[in-house]
Amino acid sequence: MRFIFLALALGTATAASATENARTVFVERRGLLEADAQCRLFEPSIRAALDVGVAQARGALLREGWTNARLRELETAAVNAARSRRCGDDRTETAAAAARRSFAQWANAGTMDFPGWDRFWRARRSVDQSGWRLSQEIASPVIAMFGVRQTGDIQHLTLALPLARGATAPTSAHLILRDPQRGAMREIALPQRISQGLQAGLPSPMASASIASTRTIERRNNQQMVVFTFPDTAFRDLVALDPRESVELRLETGRATQSLLVEVGDVAAARAFLTLRR
Repeated sequence: MRFIFLALALGTATAASATENARTVFVERRGLLEADAQCRLFEPSIRAALDVGVAQARGALLREGWTNARLRELETAAVNAARSRRCGDDRTETAAAAARRSFAQWANAGTMDFPGWDRFWRARRSVDQSGWRLSQEIASPVIAMFGVRQTGDIQHLTLALPLARGATAPTSAHLILRDPQRGAMREIALPQRISQGLQAGLPSPMASASIASTRTIERRNNQQMVVFTFPDTAFRDLVALDPRESVELRLETGRATQSLLVEVGDVAAARAFLTLRR
């Protein structure tokens, strides 16, 4: 059993080759996790890295059109294959050794991008000059940044928009996302995703929840910005969503309303990457 670190994570291959490897990566990493559960092969940091890899591969397969049911079948096959091998099996030991070698290179990365369909999450072990630890850029209909921003020792889910001179700042922002208590995740067919883009992943109005924010105005490097901060529970709810889903940021400016879309993507894997010990 070979051990392949997903090319999407390392940035060492094209998107096509990364997708081609996603099924193999999912099977191998999930199998190693099961072998570890049976034989205690890894220390916690490597086990956590494998969990990140499984999440990435799962997201890649779902975006390729796999259903959750098909993924569960693949996972069951990988788990059963791992359980059929005894502790000390040569193939498992070889794969475990390769995982340990690869972990050092991957875990020591200071910044890593986690690509999705149209956007990517950038995870930073150290905050950038604007305080971002985890962020997704929004280019349309307005330029904005959304993600986890750190001020001092405090981190919050944040939306930040630069303000042009003389422009009117939005007065409020709400995060609209699926509420699992109101509606289950709908399988999104690949043709639907291609034709509708991020709109395909939005929840139905009957299954959505709206989370309010607080607003502040900041000035950094002669640039005025409006910053909306969401409660901590909002990030928890975002991370729990399916990688194919989208969320909406609804801005209110007087009587006008503007909608910004965010791709959920592999935000859970990106968050987990930031928690890995070097």
